Amino acid sequence: MLARFTKKRVLITGGASGLGKAIVMKFAKLGWKIAVVDINIDGAKQVAEDANKLGAEAIALYCNIGEDEHFISIAKDLKSRWDGLDIIVNNAGIATTGMMVDCPPEQWHRAINLNLTSVYRGCNYWLPLMEQDGPGHVVNTASAAGIMLAPSMLSYNVSKAGVVALSDTLRSELAYRNIGVSVICPAFFKTNLLDSMSPSEQGLKPLVQKWMENSKITADDVAMDVINGIEKDTFMVISHDYARKAYRFKRFFPKMFMKGMIKKVPQIIASKKKQR
Repeated sequence: MLARFTKKRVLITGGASGLGKAIVMKFAKLGWKIAVVDINIDGAKQVAEDANKLGAEAIALYCNIGEDEHFISIAKDLKSRWDGLDIIVNNAGIATTGMMVDCPPEQWHRAINLNLTSVYRGCNYWLPLMEQDGPGHVVNTASAAGIMLAPSMLSYNVSKAGVVALSDTLRSELAYRNIGVSVICPAFFKTNLLDSMSPSEQGLKPLVQKWMENSKITADDVAMDVINGIEKDTFMVISHDYARKAYRFKRFFPKMFMKGMIKKVPQIIASKKKQR
């Protein structure tokens, strides 16, 4: 699998836990050189150690995805260490909730910076590490939220929709270089993403946590879909069957889909009042 990548060099942000960790382990079993990138450097070191036990050549690198300087530093490190990259996985991000009335400027800017601008940074600073004529691949983690755009997730929806748009644009721009692009749009699955919510956003956390716990899809399942998406050069990867069906329903029956979303708003408002 992934035999076209002979140098086997991959970078994965958010690699210390959740989906990022699961992706690291998939590449580890394939014997790749892996840069496990995370703000949690201790966690990244442990994941790198576990990956090496599986036959990888993994290293842990610190990165605050909200700061350009860390991307620049990592680019210099990997150019010196490995002479470049073959695959970039921009996976790290945060969770936010709330309607427009619940979205103060600080939440908006935080979501855009850490979910969207961070993906731009990964592409901008790390794409020069790829061979001019490939092969190469960029994986950007968005969310089903970014294509469904359901109410009460405004800043999250917009930031993840931006990742989809960025990825789609990049796909056409890089194709002539033999570099593919995939955007990952999973729905709910068990992860620690909710830990990134600010204290003011905790209202919907129990409900979202329940959806995650009840999901039949795991981080390992999504990670396998990532590998298959790279192998097949698939653009949009949607792991959950119900999310694929909902996406198709929205595309072909947009008015009916919107009516369903509108009906949810009073229910969400009522639920918020009960929790106060």
